[in-house]
Amino acid sequence: MNNNRKFFIDAITILLPVSASMSVVIAVIPFLSALLARTTNPEESISGYSIAFFIMMFVGLPHLRTQGLTIIFFTSSQSIKQLRKFLSYCVLFVTMIAIFITHGPLSNFLLTEVFIIDESLIASVTKALNWLIPFPGLMIIRMHLYGAAFRLGKKNIALWSNVVGIIIIFSFASIFFFFDILSGSAIAASSITLGITCEVLFLGICTYKDTKKYVLSYNEKTEHISQKSLLIFFIPLIIDAILPASTQSIINAAMGLKNQPELSIAGLMMALGIFHIILIPINGIQNTSLTLFTMNKYQPYLVRRFAIFVGILGLIIIFLIAFYDPLSNFIFGNILGAEAELKEFSITAIKILSILPLVLIVEQFYVACLLGTKNTKPIIIINILRLITFVTWLIYGVVFSNMSGLVLGAAGWTITLFFEGIYAWLVGKSSYNKIKYLHYKKKIDYNN
Repeated sequence: MNNNRKFFIDAITILLPVSASMSVVIAVIPFLSALLARTTNPEESISGYSIAFFIMMFVGLPHLRTQGLTIIFFTSSQSIKQLRKFLSYCVLFVTMIAIFITHGPLSNFLLTEVFIIDESLIASVTKALNWLIPFPGLMIIRMHLYGAAFRLGKKNIALWSNVVGIIIIFSFASIFFFFDILSGSAIAASSITLGITCEVLFLGICTYKDTKKYVLSYNEKTEHISQKSLLIFFIPLIIDAILPASTQSIINAAMGLKNQPELSIAGLMMALGIFHIILIPINGIQNTSLTLFTMNKYQPYLVRRFAIFVGILGLIIIFLIAFYDPLSNFIFGNILGAEAELKEFSITAIKILSILPLVLIVEQFYVACLLGTKNTKPIIIINILRLITFVTWLIYGVVFSNMSGLVLGAAGWTITLFFEGIYAWLVGKSSYNKIKYLHYKKKIDYNN
């Protein structure tokens, strides 16, 4: 078989399960938004769920790096035991924070002082938050189990687990909506929590025997892993996850200071739902590239070429959705059920976001290069620069500009991620050159 063809097959078979495991929770948002758009108060329901969901995503931000942590440290009985102990502390910690935010004095402060929303929307957010309390801890467990499945070579299990999660989320949401069991934002929040719970159970059962077999067969002569070493390794990755996890919540707060906040938030949420479906393969490029680098079977330029191909494909798809009016109206109107101003706001938002697929590929690939060379400090620099860009835009949009809340939010995403891609390229290109050198060196050693 031609080497390039063999590489492409390997890359695709790695990319599919990795992408699905990282993006499915976000990708079901359009379906949930479509149901909520058909409720009595669609803007209130969608906005309430959006605010609650992204608050809990921020609380559970360790899950964004749990899969990579698992792939690296899932090596022996001792390291797996230490890894799971460490992640148990993380689960306990985020669950306590979720309870405090939902039922403590901080809840009223967040909703009234930060998001500045009226009483009807506060009720919708609170209803969703109650259902989402277990969500942060479940996501950490979920991503750990996916990392274990990839480490065990069980890519089929990972794909089927995603299918199970999606089907259960869709099923619960449909039942709650059509039989009028729950209403408003609670429909989406409860469905997500119940679906992730079932997905975690399915993954745990499917990987249990293979994990036990792997532990028994693995050579125990490995480097000792302590809780301290795990924490030191994990802290830069958590810093890297903070801004992406908090961005939408901050944008929602800024949009709340503009006119028509509920409509702006709902329109951006629907656009981001479609956008994140397109991002499913793009979000998996980082771990896919890292996996291909560690295999050391293919030239690094092939990995970069594959990443660019995925980015261009995503760019073409989102341009069609954003700028081909019949397709835009069909997706946001017929499929998602948005009408009048909500549909117009959603289409405007997707147009503003449309340049991002190729930019995100650059960021994902060069951060993978940094991780591949175990050089994580520059990732903190990238995020500091991203934060400066983000805050500068928000100050300009809120204080010095009369732009609408929708433009403020959608452009906030676009400008921030665009410059993050540039920062990642500037910082990460030396690591890419190092990976090329190491690949060549190992090839020589191997051939000798």
